Amino acid sequence: MSIKFLKSVAVFSRELFTNPGATGAACPSSLWLGQRMASFIPKDYDGLVVELGAGTGAITNELLDRGIAPNNLISIEMSASLSTYLQHRFPNVRVIQGDAEELQQIIDQSTGRPNTSVDYIVSSLPFRSLPREVCQKIAQQITQILTSAGRLIQFTYHLRSKNFTPFNGFTSLRSKIVWANIPPARVDLYAVKA
Repeated sequence: MSIKFLKSVAVFSRELFTNPGATGAACPSSLWLGQRMASFIPKDYDGLVVELGAGTGAITNELLDRGIAPNNLISIEMSASLSTYLQHRFPNVRVIQGDAEELQQIIDQSTGRPNTSVDYIVSSLPFRSLPREVCQKIAQQITQILTSAGRLIQFTYHLRSKNFTPFNGFTSLRSKIVWANIPPARVDLYAVKA
């Protein structure tokens, strides 16, 4: 096992112990989950990509390996300790401590442009454990910021149920289960309904 992996497990475990409700997972995301999520973005894509719930950076790392330039990646993490960890691990990525309920404002401040829109949002947010009104507000923010051709890439530990009320404004395009993740996870690719 690599030193980076062991350190991310230690950081994740500390966060899980101090803030279990917000963590939404029992283990950090795996390399395989990160690769599957990143695979839905064209290789060496040169537009802006937003990551929600960056955690310890497993998905962040795979997005960078996919060819996303660090200055084109905005990783948003609510936890102060995880944000600090990510800023040290990925000094060239725009890591922002913030709440996805204020997504448009966060992105506009980060880019210095009003009403910024993006083609890809990669989300590790634990929607099924968040209050319904919070989910709906975040989904509304995602809808607002995605371009008409934009895509939401979301993972969940719920392997069967694809219908989720806050995502009623989205069309599911593809879905893939990552059995190698602990626990296994399903990655869904969504488009905003026209």
